[in-house]
Amino acid sequence: MSVVRHVHVACFVFPCVFVLVLASIGSEVVRSQAPLSRFELSQPSMGSMLDLVVYASSQQQAQESMDAGLLELERLSLILSNYDPTSEISVLCKTAFNQPKAVSLDLQIVLQESRRWHALSVGRFDITVGPLSQLWRSSRKMKTLPASDQVAIALKASGWNQIHWVSDASEGLGQLRISLRSPDSHLDVSGLATGYIIDRMYEAMIAKGTESILINAGGDIRVGKAPPCRAGWRVDVAGLGKNAPLFATYLIADCAVTTSGDLFQYIEIDGRRFSHFIDPDTGAPIERRQSVTVFASTALDADAGATALAVMGLELGSEHFDKMPLGKALLLQVDKSTNDIRFRLLGDPQYGQP
Repeated sequence: MSVVRHVHVACFVFPCVFVLVLASIGSEVVRSQAPLSRFELSQPSMGSMLDLVVYASSQQQAQESMDAGLLELERLSLILSNYDPTSEISVLCKTAFNQPKAVSLDLQIVLQESRRWHALSVGRFDITVGPLSQLWRSSRKMKTLPASDQVAIALKASGWNQIHWVSDASEGLGQLRISLRSPDSHLDVSGLATGYIIDRMYEAMIAKGTESILINAGGDIRVGKAPPCRAGWRVDVAGLGKNAPLFATYLIADCAVTTSGDLFQYIEIDGRRFSHFIDPDTGAPIERRQSVTVFASTALDADAGATALAVMGLELGSEHFDKMPLGKALLLQVDKSTNDIRFRLLGDPQYGQP
């Protein structure tokens, strides 16, 4: 059983600072008499820190809520982790070459949502770029550019035409089997798997009667109702530099938010700065400096939306934003020619606010 830390609720701010994320969570004070207490848990998970905050009537209720969320995290990590060689998605990528394999309901949903976001992003959100992601990940470690023929081979093994949907589940969630048409194909669902897991954790925790909760998995965040004595959860959006001042602050409730960018995940090779976002058209990482913060009703859409808009860029993302299931987005981008920061706010400026 996980051990939670109890903090008695009073009407003052409980600031929480999360390292390696582009957003920090706090809260603002209002008048309230809610008889709830605050409980917290932090632990390494999914390659970063997982932070849970629950307001509950007792430690037992908080414990049950957090344990329910953590059970979902453990269950789904065994299905969706691209970094676990024994996970369902990893085994599928190794064994599905010309051999149709049945997939679990959770993986089917993630694959269907990936296909939906591929369409919404005019092809820029693409889980089939796994071979390219692996190639450039190795280059980041070696600090050398991959050979052009290596990029060409990885690019050829990418693309949705490499996935054969043996039974089409587009009309519903039936049994789906898929095969891969290239032995080098690899599906990388990291662009929305964390969001999907957070949504399932959120549902499990809400089912325990705790409505005021926060889940933060390395910058992918979902929050419930505003905490007692507070108007909402505070999200601070960082600037584009590691020492830059905060760019914006929002109070939110009952929504999800994700920030994607190259503030921490980048490498410089031969004087060029490469992010971890792969352009599926060229097979190369995006080189522009940027930050994208997305607000949505679910963590999956916030996660996928932030990745999609980061790959699309400011102009293409702005053009297609209204077709996406997102509330609002903040796009920051450094102009290469002038080094000035370009900013654009898309959607409803009031979205997500209590």
